Amino acid sequence: MELLSGKYGTDESAMGCQYDIRHAMVEGGFGWPNGLRLIKPRITCLVAKDYRWEMEDGKWKLINTPLGEGMIDFVSYFKKIQEYGIQVPITVHYEYPMGGAEHGNAKLHGRSQEQVFDAMRKDLVKLKRFWEEASEKK
Repeated sequence: MELLSGKYGTDESAMGCQYDIRHAMVEGGFGWPNGLRLIKPRITCLVAKDYRWEMEDGKWKLINTPLGEGMIDFVSYFKKIQEYGIQVPITVHYEYPMGGAEHGNAKLHGRSQEQVFDAMRKDLVKLKRFWEEASEKK
């Protein structure tokens, strides 16, 4: 920790990590609970997004999905977050196809603004439900 503290004048208490469960699973498979346990003291924000793997032209391709339609077991994940007492903001990243809104485009293609907002609301409802289910299973 010398690199983070005194030698360079960096205050460790001012440093944190945004923990992204999707990236943790994509890059580390089902070993995410161990990574979460190791980094938990530094987590200052959580990211909620989902994914699945799909075979395309003989190769595996990562597909971003709405929450609950992919491979993330959000109830188990939130149960761990609650068990560790991690109380930080949760951000939802809308990276699945939304007519270009997922890339920040103001002009949508093939979707209306209302459809995009409906998809976002649906994810928020699911996120809250997953959190509540994790709380009930203690």
